[in-house]
Amino acid sequence: MNSNDRAQYKRWQLPLLGVLFLAVLAFLPSPSLATLVEGVVVVEQGPLEGAVVSAYGSLEDIRGGEPLYRSLPGDKPGFYRLDIPPGAYHLVATGNHAGVEYFSFHGANPVNIANEKLWLPFVATPKTTAVLQKSEVPRLAGIVTYKGQPVADALVSLYPPSGQQYKGLGIVTQTTGADGRFAMDAVEGDYTVVARKRMASDGVMQLRKGDLFCYYAGNPVAVADGMETTVAIPCYPKDDVKGFLAEGAAVKRTRGELARFRERSAEEPGAYGISGRITDVEGKPAPGLVVMAFKGEPGQLFRMNIPRLKSEFIGRTDAAGAFSIAVKEPGTYYLMAREFSGTSPHRGELFGLYEGNVDHAVTVAGQLKDVAITVGRVMAPPMHREPSGRAATPMGPSGRRALLRLGDTVIDRDTVWGGTVEISGRVVVARRATLTIRPGTVVKFRKIDRDRDGIGDGELRVLGRLVAEGTLRQRIRFMSAEKKPRRGDWSYILVFTSGAENVLRYCEVKHAFTGFQAHFSRAVVSDSVFADNDEGVRFGRAEMTIAHNDIEHNRYGIRYHRLEGPVSIEYNVIRNNDVGLFFVPSGQNRVDFMPDEYEADPAYAMMPLIRFNDISGNRRYDYRFGDRQRYDVVARDNWWGTKDLAKIYSGIYDKRSDAGLGEVSLMPVLSAPPKGVGVRHGAVR
Repeated sequence: MNSNDRAQYKRWQLPLLGVLFLAVLAFLPSPSLATLVEGVVVVEQGPLEGAVVSAYGSLEDIRGGEPLYRSLPGDKPGFYRLDIPPGAYHLVATGNHAGVEYFSFHGANPVNIANEKLWLPFVATPKTTAVLQKSEVPRLAGIVTYKGQPVADALVSLYPPSGQQYKGLGIVTQTTGADGRFAMDAVEGDYTVVARKRMASDGVMQLRKGDLFCYYAGNPVAVADGMETTVAIPCYPKDDVKGFLAEGAAVKRTRGELARFRERSAEEPGAYGISGRITDVEGKPAPGLVVMAFKGEPGQLFRMNIPRLKSEFIGRTDAAGAFSIAVKEPGTYYLMAREFSGTSPHRGELFGLYEGNVDHAVTVAGQLKDVAITVGRVMAPPMHREPSGRAATPMGPSGRRALLRLGDTVIDRDTVWGGTVEISGRVVVARRATLTIRPGTVVKFRKIDRDRDGIGDGELRVLGRLVAEGTLRQRIRFMSAEKKPRRGDWSYILVFTSGAENVLRYCEVKHAFTGFQAHFSRAVVSDSVFADNDEGVRFGRAEMTIAHNDIEHNRYGIRYHRLEGPVSIEYNVIRNNDVGLFFVPSGQNRVDFMPDEYEADPAYAMMPLIRFNDISGNRRYDYRFGDRQRYDVVARDNWWGTKDLAKIYSGIYDKRSDAGLGEVSLMPVLSAPPKGVGVRHGAVR
């Protein structure tokens, strides 16, 4: 290489080395991008010397034992220092004291680390090992302890092993006895087991200072066929290190300028939030209610399981009914206000959904203010109020009945329908409103399938009150608006968490997924025809009278999934359906409720009165239990189309067909159809 070549080589070599150096720096962790997290790991006796805090990207990484970051020792024994980039992490602490291994899974996981110096203490408890023994069925058992003492009335919940947050009641939840012990049958598989003990019984589900959080260090727990797995789950108090320490032990923060993690949200509200006011149907403030926001997706249909869930975004109303909720990110949020959380609506409970649109949802792009929610008593008559005087009637100026077309609509005042009403969407009757439908009215639903599940999304959803009273000669008709109508062209008439008694009398309901549904509501359904629907009538927890109806040519005549009434099913013709009556287990997980069997809530348990009906000629079964439904029911004094018991039982699917099911008690059976069965043709009050 000559001198000229060497000079040329240097001219391009030096810039290239600089580029390579910068490229290498780009892939190295930058101290300037890291956030300082400091704290202390304590056991009951005091700081846990030599403890290490590890940050993982997921729960699976914890099980694999490979953290993204590990802490360095702090200024004092038991203290730590963790330099970590902003982000969401699962943080755990480990250490050894007097030959005992300790572990702590932070109850706020995944912890969101922002660009601020943070003080984050850990309370560690001894690691325990699962004990296995033979069992007739797969079972998980154990004891919940705090400082070595049993914890009574703790909630022990099983979650899928891949879950990222432990919200709500999980797959199954059971309370501990006075001795702190629990035992639950479970399907073979892996589970994450978590326990909680709330010190107050005011219905608030979010853990507060001093409440116990208990995480089994050996998660996930394997439940095997023919084995009982027994675990000990130690607890620590939320945000109360001082209360956990033994007498004489003390911990003092080393740096006063660090932000306390548990106070951060109060000190810095964040960029996104929802605030407003909750009032009752009289317009009076509703103090002391839990207000929850549930993350959703734009355009997503409202899901009826939301009211029994618990959200991570929770606020509480003050004396003026005002509330404020901080949320993590912009987006769509369903809003709900109630007295309790994490459970189904209770009879008599103040309850309300946001009624600003049919989705019960708001869009958050920053701080959303002045949000209003109205609450009313569930399954209880509303407080007396004078008519609004703003009733709207779809009548033309000449007095002739007109065609009223509606898309997605919230009816927020007393309204009267007449003539023909064509619905292309969802209509919601707000909690303060009563919708009255005049005799002879025809309500038609266009098939609009926004979620592409094959079922029309058109519906009439009633949170207030529905009074649809036709006459024998002028029935009210609910039907498809399509030229070739089919089952499932529209969703249903649904009364949901309504207070007042709803009425459906002398109506015809066709072409729906479910003609009429009632959940946490009161209703009278009589002298009506339900035909050509997937389901004629469906109910859950409800107070219902279903009498003198013709329920024919549906897939299921009557489908129900709870025994929490009172409900009477009398003098109905239930014929020519695929299945006449179908009792399925509730899909809900309540405390002490196993997912594979049904047990009515003792506070509401009430066997439906099923008598004096003509239940015959249904193509598959006259009465059928759903899978895993083990509760016995009574259906005596009905006509089953024959006097031959063998033929009657051939149309019943219960424990006689599957030993794992409950039994239908039929005796005595009627020897002929009851008099007056079906729609009445005389005067009805």
